[in-house]
Amino acid sequence: MHSLRDVARRGGLAMIEAVVPFGSAAIVGLWGVLSLLAARAGQPAGLGRLALGRAVPAGGLVLALVTALAGLTAPDLVGELQARGAVVVDRLAALFDALLVTVLLAAVIADPRPGSEPRAVWGRGMLLLTGAGAMLAVRAADWASLVVGLELATLAAGLCLAAGREGEGEGATEAGRESARTWLLGQGLGAASLWLGAGLLIAATGTVRLHELGARVGAAFLRWGASTTQAAVDVLQAKEAMPAGLIAHARDAAVEGMAPAALYVPGALLVLAGLLVRAGVFPLLAGRTRVAGRAGLCGWVATELVVRTAAVAALIRVFVAALHTPRVVYAPYGWGTAAAVVGGVAVVVCGLRAVRAADLRRLLAWAGAAQVGMTLLAIAAAANFVAHAGLRAGGLEVADHYVWGHTAAEAAVAAAVFGHAVFALAAMTAMAAAAAVEANRGLVDLTGAVRRSPVLAGALVVAALTLAGAPPTAGLAGRWWWFTAVLEDSNVLVRVMAAAAAVGSALVGWACLRPLLAALTPAPGGTGSTARPRRGALVVAAVLSGMLVGAGLWAHVAWDMVQEASAGIAFQAGSKGRREWLGRATE
Repeated sequence: MHSLRDVARRGGLAMIEAVVPFGSAAIVGLWGVLSLLAARAGQPAGLGRLALGRAVPAGGLVLALVTALAGLTAPDLVGELQARGAVVVDRLAALFDALLVTVLLAAVIADPRPGSEPRAVWGRGMLLLTGAGAMLAVRAADWASLVVGLELATLAAGLCLAAGREGEGEGATEAGRESARTWLLGQGLGAASLWLGAGLLIAATGTVRLHELGARVGAAFLRWGASTTQAAVDVLQAKEAMPAGLIAHARDAAVEGMAPAALYVPGALLVLAGLLVRAGVFPLLAGRTRVAGRAGLCGWVATELVVRTAAVAALIRVFVAALHTPRVVYAPYGWGTAAAVVGGVAVVVCGLRAVRAADLRRLLAWAGAAQVGMTLLAIAAAANFVAHAGLRAGGLEVADHYVWGHTAAEAAVAAAVFGHAVFALAAMTAMAAAAAVEANRGLVDLTGAVRRSPVLAGALVVAALTLAGAPPTAGLAGRWWWFTAVLEDSNVLVRVMAAAAAVGSALVGWACLRPLLAALTPAPGGTGSTARPRRGALVVAAVLSGMLVGAGLWAHVAWDMVQEASAGIAFQAGSKGRREWLGRATE
């Protein structure tokens, strides 16, 4: 009997360990469906309406957050492939889960709409489904799970936008539908690019597994450069007359040798373009900032934070964890050059546009696009580091250079993830603070906030300083580690684009300081709002601002957690090499 109990206990623990990594995504998806059913079937009166409208989604998200944190702190979570290799379970996925659930919970609580309003209930349900799709995408290990997760998040975000913006009266529904049409049309172009690119990559490599891409692409380029392929090309280019049979055989050999690599090059660029449309980076914004200016709080969070986080995670999974061999990173066939140029130019252009923005939603949308540009530069640098790993350079031994390459790559990925997480929390803080007093008048609503509520003013100050990269917030640490990681790369183009990004980030910082100045400036002639700040949004803004300051004061603790989540990113999940590397990193 004791042995049977022990077996049952071990089996139960094994089941819990297997379910915990997926528990947060399952909970978020389930609670999203429950919210939609409540909105569809009608709600009871009194406290029941309030509970179904806000308390139940918030309670589910709290449970999902606990589950995500449990997965993040699990000691044996070294990275494994599950669901027949379709998803990867590692600390990076758990970290993204915790970030997404925190943002979703903050949006549900800070939403200024009444908890029982049908459009509000519908919007919150779609917001949770957006989060569920994003949580599938961040742990994708093959093309199917990646595409399904991104498309679920994108479609749910569009339906969340259709709920409209709060306070618009009868025109809210039509305005929301127009925003949803604009969003889905732009993202449809991104979907077409992503699907076509993925199809070309599958045709070129013969696999749907992301972790197999690097080796398969390398083999495709070896076949392209093989002597038999070159001999076939020489036969086809010969001026002398050749037998028809020999010409046909040479043509078949040339096509067989060159086709995989020829399919890969446009496929990789199309996948990059599709993911950048999802992430919303200049010039692939696809009307994103126009949608952001008209979106409600839940719709803005769904499109600007949740879908963007899924796209950033997908970029890391595909272009750092998979496509990191030298031939596929460097010019003339690599994606690194295009990514670096797009990233550097995006930060500068978006910084200029952020300075001109008069609405907080548009300002944060441009700031988010600039942040994606910086993230893209860090991803390009990380891939460069991995490509260099194992090669002899200068006076370094091969083993030393191997360790340096992977360590520097993990630092670059950690800088990208840390910077994105800090931006998401700071943007959510600013949006929650604005939701506490919003009257749909732009930055004017924030004027003189210090007189109405010191907590509101303090949250705006923290959000603005974080977005500007100023102490004592985590924004300063994020900027420092980003520049340290990117400038470690010896690629001249990456360094030039990093210098341009420094100028663009300074412009973004100046633009984001305007809400701070508005909060500390008395309202001229009583133009500022005199309404009492909404308690729920005020609590969210205060908690998030405290997190940002805490992450700034204890930056090394937060950095160590992110770096631990990024460890082994270039190794296949569950492989012997990954386990050996992680064991070496913990020595």
